[in-house]
Amino acid sequence: MVTSNTQSSSWSRIAWAIGAMSLIALGGCGGGSEPAPQQAGGTAPQQTTPMVTPAADINASVTPANPVDPNRKETKWIGKIPYDVFYDQPLTVAADSTLIGTQQASLSPNTPSPTGDAGPGEMPAPGEAAPAATTGGAETVDWKATMPLEMVLTEIKILRSQLQTNLQTVGAFNRAVADISNDGAILAALVGVVENHSEDASWKANAHIVRELAYQVYSSAEGSGRTAYEATQQPFEQLCVVMDGGSPPEIEAEPKAPFADFAYTSELMKWIDKRAIDLKANINTEDRLKEDPLAVERRMRMMAVFGSMMTLKGYESVDEKPYQEYMANFINGSLDGAKSSQTGNFDDFQAALNKIQTSCGECHQRYRGSDSGF
Repeated sequence: MVTSNTQSSSWSRIAWAIGAMSLIALGGCGGGSEPAPQQAGGTAPQQTTPMVTPAADINASVTPANPVDPNRKETKWIGKIPYDVFYDQPLTVAADSTLIGTQQASLSPNTPSPTGDAGPGEMPAPGEAAPAATTGGAETVDWKATMPLEMVLTEIKILRSQLQTNLQTVGAFNRAVADISNDGAILAALVGVVENHSEDASWKANAHIVRELAYQVYSSAEGSGRTAYEATQQPFEQLCVVMDGGSPPEIEAEPKAPFADFAYTSELMKWIDKRAIDLKANINTEDRLKEDPLAVERRMRMMAVFGSMMTLKGYESVDEKPYQEYMANFINGSLDGAKSSQTGNFDDFQAALNKIQTSCGECHQRYRGSDSGF
């Protein structure tokens, strides 16, 4: 009996010791708060899965570099940190130093290849020069070379028309709230381009106010019902008044604010993803390419605009050379597509779309995980 009790006690002590060692080991692996990657300049996060880190630890150990706009619409928040800033498989991403793909892109779309041939995207249109992407984040973009103002204004008119239709009634708002939100975000981004463009528009002096009102359309368009509808409709009506030559409302709006503060990556990528898939599916023959080449060119230049935008200071990962190389390929592919729409060369157009798709896939694989859409 004594022997049995002694053995039982010994086994109990061993089990307790193993349990304690397990707790210590678990504490060493997951008990500490691993620093979360920061979103620079208020950039809209991309859709990813967060690292497994307790929310309390995150709030206690990480302070955002810039104040967080409480009205900024994101998928989720953990304290003051956007839910989506965390990478899928962060340790794998951190350990992987291998570039995906075999082709090294020039950091500048204008840089000749090592063989002396002209680089891709060198001539987006006759007499124009493609914008350059610079490691560390560019200060500015040659918006005129990327997209002439007339084309930008045409796309703005299209967005206004879409918003006008979807804001006619509460029912229309409820049915199209996701489209309204993205249209507002894209409108704000394009108005920012007008504000910084070398060419002039009749309402350019008030572009910062129009941009802020478009951002309010984006941030208010969520949920359903009359309250959300009226909160979205009011800034839209105000921006229409200003763009049509009326007096602007008295609101605070920073002139020439950084694009990363209002043109969020997640919203730009929604637009790019949808249009790229649409172009690949519907512009599938030479005849289709030649039906409305100007519309196709505008779409391709819009992609170049948004790609160039995401190389500017304030956006996430702009300090990294691989990111800039992927973006340079994306911009070059977009400008190649614009050029091929002018010439009607369908093979070149398909090659441009393939270049865009490849650059997106490689960039997403490295920075967003494999499950990232187009």
